[in-house]
Amino acid sequence: MCAQIRKGGLVMGEEQLRCGEMFKRIGDAMEKHGNSELQSQGVTFVQMQMLMELNSLPDGSATLKELEKRFGVAQSTAAGVAARLEKKQLVESFRDDQDMRVKHVRITEAGREQCRVAKESIDRNESRLLSCLSPEEQAEFRRLLYRVCQALPGE
Repeated sequence: MCAQIRKGGLVMGEEQLRCGEMFKRIGDAMEKHGNSELQSQGVTFVQMQMLMELNSLPDGSATLKELEKRFGVAQSTAAGVAARLEKKQLVESFRDDQDMRVKHVRITEAGREQCRVAKESIDRNESRLLSCLSPEEQAEFRRLLYRVCQALPGE
């Protein structure tokens, strides 16, 4: 059953909450739960996002500049996340043969295994989150969320 939403001690009805606030609450709850599960695996939510992105690419690699753009973060942030993953041997970095200024990051087999384990965790977390909806409602919810995501600027 879905938990009631509280704001300042008052129970809020669905018509009183803005979509953005609900999206943020859902995202925050998923990130908090995900971080607690990922902590046991020794990675953060952000690190796992980078691993999952690399894992989804055909050759499992991207330049730091590409990762910076994909995540909308500063170069130093992308480099820091990649460096922490490299210390854990979940990615490896290498310089471009044509331009030594360009740094590539590639997922390792250990990183791919981490993604497999994390995907199982994500699936459990999502099932828990959506358990208050019927299968038909879940499908409609996904369809509507996808439609909203497609309407976002820059998507």
